[in-house]
Amino acid sequence: MTATPAIDDDIYTTVDILASDFIARYRNGDRPTVDEYADRHPDISEPIRRIFPLVLSVEKIKIDQQTESDGSATLAGRLFERLGDFRLVREIGRGGMGIVYEARQESLERTVAIKILPKQSLLDNDALKRFQHEAKTAAAMHHSNIVPIFGIGENDGTHYLVMQLVRGESLDRQIKSEKATFDFGRSAKIARQISDGLAYAHDCGVLHRDIKPANILIDDDGTAQITDFGLARNVSDDPTMSQALCGSPRYMAPERLRGVSDERSDVHAVGLTLYEMISGTPAFENTSPDQWMDAVRAHQVQSLRSRRPDIPVDLDTIVSKAMSPDPADRYWSAADLRDDLDRFLSDEPIHARRTPIAQRFVRWFRRNPRIAMATAVALCSLIVATIASSAGWAFTSAANQRALQALEQSELTTDLALQSLDGVVDIVSMPSTTVADVGVDDSADITWTLNPSPQSAQLLQRIQPLYERLSQQSPLRADIIGQMTQATIRLASIQRQLGQSSAAIDSLERGVEVIQTRSERAGVALADKQHWLASLGNELGEVYSAERRFDEADQAFLDVIAALQKFPSVDSKAQLQLARAHVGLGDPPIQRRRPNSDLQVQSTKPQDHLRVAGDLLESLHTADAHVATVEILRARVRLAESRIERRPGRRRDDFRDAIDILRTQLAVTPTDVALRFTLVEALAGVNLRRDIRHPLDRIEAAARLEESLDELRSLRVQFPDTHVFSVSEVHIRHKLSSLARSQQDYPAAAEQLAQAIAIQSSLIAQAPNNFSHRCWRALLYRSVAEIAQMQGDSTGQQAAIANAVADLDAIDPSQSDHPFVNQTRQIIRSLETDRQDENAKSSN
Repeated sequence: MTATPAIDDDIYTTVDILASDFIARYRNGDRPTVDEYADRHPDISEPIRRIFPLVLSVEKIKIDQQTESDGSATLAGRLFERLGDFRLVREIGRGGMGIVYEARQESLERTVAIKILPKQSLLDNDALKRFQHEAKTAAAMHHSNIVPIFGIGENDGTHYLVMQLVRGESLDRQIKSEKATFDFGRSAKIARQISDGLAYAHDCGVLHRDIKPANILIDDDGTAQITDFGLARNVSDDPTMSQALCGSPRYMAPERLRGVSDERSDVHAVGLTLYEMISGTPAFENTSPDQWMDAVRAHQVQSLRSRRPDIPVDLDTIVSKAMSPDPADRYWSAADLRDDLDRFLSDEPIHARRTPIAQRFVRWFRRNPRIAMATAVALCSLIVATIASSAGWAFTSAANQRALQALEQSELTTDLALQSLDGVVDIVSMPSTTVADVGVDDSADITWTLNPSPQSAQLLQRIQPLYERLSQQSPLRADIIGQMTQATIRLASIQRQLGQSSAAIDSLERGVEVIQTRSERAGVALADKQHWLASLGNELGEVYSAERRFDEADQAFLDVIAALQKFPSVDSKAQLQLARAHVGLGDPPIQRRRPNSDLQVQSTKPQDHLRVAGDLLESLHTADAHVATVEILRARVRLAESRIERRPGRRRDDFRDAIDILRTQLAVTPTDVALRFTLVEALAGVNLRRDIRHPLDRIEAAARLEESLDELRSLRVQFPDTHVFSVSEVHIRHKLSSLARSQQDYPAAAEQLAQAIAIQSSLIAQAPNNFSHRCWRALLYRSVAEIAQMQGDSTGQQAAIANAVADLDAIDPSQSDHPFVNQTRQIIRSLETDRQDENAKSSN
C-alpha cells in the first residue's frame, strides 16, 4: 500500500485558508466544486482533493437544517418567546455564530441583548468553547468602548449570552450605507475609541484577534463599542502556541498567517478599519478570496492618498504606520495609536513623524488664539510702555514741561500694559467658578482652573517679572501690587493642580515678599495689605498641608489669624479669610501625623478652631446665603466635626448636615465644578480603620464610595484631563479595593487596583518627574502584593514589590528626603523584609 504523503505546515496553512473560503462560499449559497480549487492550485491539488470532501461532508451534516441559504444561523424552525428570566422581544441580527435578540429581563426590569447559540454549533465543541470564552473574557472587562457582558446561561439545551443592548448599528453597515459620510475627524474619533478600548483590553492581558468593522457597534450617540471576543487570547500565552487560523483573513496581520499574534496584530486591524472608514472600501477589496493570503503577505494595498487626495498628512501617516506589514514599524501598542490620534484631533504634532518648528508654532496659535493674541498685545504694550517711559525720563533733563508730558504718557501706557497683562491672566487661568460677592475681592476667591497646562503655568511665570518691572517704573501705584497678588494666587493654583507644589510654594512666598517690601512705598492701605497677605497665607497653608509640611502650614494659618483678629466684624473679606484659617487648623488632612512642635496650635484643640470658624461662617451665611465659598467651608466644618465626634449617631448627623449643605448649594449653582468636587471628597472621606466596626458600616462605606465615584464620573467625562479628578478617582478605587479585600473578594479588589494603577500610570506619563505620583503608584503596588500574598501567589507578590521599588528608584535624588518619599520607602522595605522572612521560613 502506498503511504499518504505528509502535509507540511506551509501547505497545511494554505489549504486551511482555502478551505475556510470554500465553506464560506458554500454557506453564502454558492456551490463551489473541489475541482475548481484543485485546478486553480495544481501544486497542492492532492491535499485539496483529499481534505475538501471531508470538510464539506461535515458541513452538510451541520447545516442541513440549521442555516439559511446565506449561511447565517437559524434555530431550525424553533420559536423562542422566553429563556428563563428573559422575554424575547424581537430579532436584531444574526451571523454564523448565532442569533441576537432584544430581550427584557423581567426580574431587573431592564432591556438587554441575548445572543443564542444554535443547535448546529453544539456539534462543534470548539464553537461552544469559543462562545463560553467570549463571555468570560468580555465580562471581566469594564470600559466605555467595550460592550459589557452580563452573563451566560443555558435553558433546555439552548446556550445563550446576555449583554448590554447597544442601540445603533455596526460600523460595517455604516460604511456600506450610502448616507454615511465618514470625514477625517469622525474616522479618527472612532478609531481613537477603538484603540482606547483595545488598550484597556491589552492592559487586562487580552488580545481581541478579530477587530473589523462588523465587530464594532456604533450607538446612537456615535460612541464605538467593541464586541465579539470569541477569538480573544491571553497575552501571557505562548504567541506561537496555536497554529490554527481564526478570524477574518481580510483583516489579519501578516504574522497571523504564521500563527503569531500580539498587541501589534490588533493595531494592524485598527489601521485596516480606519483605512476602510476613510476610503469607503476595504484595503483588499479587489482581491479574490483565494488570493487574500498572498495579498496580505505582500501588502498589496492601494495608497490611501490615491483614494482620498485631500487626506491630512498626519492622518495618512498614522494609518500607514498602524497597518504596516512589518510589526516592528507599527505602533507598539494600542495606547500609542490612541495617543497619536488624540494629537491629530487636537491639532498637535504627532509622534509618527517630525513636525517643523514653524508648523508647530502655527498649530499652537490655532489651538490657543486668545492666549496668543493676548500675549502679543501684552508684550507690545509693555514694549510701548518701556519705550515711552524711557523716552520720558530721557527728556526730563531737557525741559520740565517735556518731562511732565512724557510722565503722563508713561502713566497712560502703564495703564494699557496693566490692563493687557490682567487680560492675559484672566484668559490663561480661566476660572470656571465665580464666588458671589460678599465683599470678597478677586484675590480672596478660591480659584479653580480646569485642564491647566504647563504652558499656562510658564506663561504666568513669565508675566510675574513684567508686573515687577511695572511696579518699579511706577512705584507709587498700589493697584499694580494688587493685580500681581491676584496673578500669583492663580499661578499657584495652576501649579498645584499640575502637581508642582514646590513651584506653587515659591510663587506664593515671592508674593508675600513683594507685598512686605513694596506696599509701604506704594501707599497700600493697611487693610488691603492685610487682606492680600491673608489670601496668600491661606493658600500657603493649604499647599504646605498637601506637601506634608504641617508645622509650616500651622504657622501660615496662625499668621493669618494674628493679622485679621483685630478687623471689625463688618469686614466680610477679613471674616472669610479668618474662617479659612481656622478651618485649616481644625480640619487637617487625613494623612497628617503631627510631629512634636512648640507651635501655639499644639495647645489649642481642633474643636476650638472649628467652633470659631463655624460662628464666622454662620454670620456670613445669614448675611448673604448661597455663596459657594462660604457653603463649602461650612460643609468642611461639619465634616471635620463628624470625624472628631466619638458618638456614632452624632457623627452620622454631622456628616449628613455637611452633605445637605453641599447638595442645597448645588441646587442653586449646579454648574459649580469646585462645589461638586467638594461633594465628591466629602462622600469619599471614609476612614476604613475607624469607621468600619460591623457589616452595616462596611455596606454604608461602600455605598458612599460608589456615590462619590458616580459624582466624580460626570466630572471626569466633562474634564478628562483634569489632574485632581484623576487623583481623587485613584484614592476612591483604592478604598473600594480595601473593602473588597476585607470581605475576601480578591478578584474585585484586584480589579479596582488595576483601574487605579492605570489612572496613576497616566498621571506619571503626563508628569514623570512628580515624586508624589510615583509614591502613590508604589503604594498601589504594595496593595497588589498583599492581595497576591493572601492568595498564595508568590510570583505575583514579588512582581508587585519589584514594580513598587522601581517607582521609588525612579524618583529624582533631590526629592529623596521628602517625608512622603521616606514614609513610602519604609513601607515598601518592610514589605520586602516580610517576604524575605516568609521565603526563609518556607525554605527551612
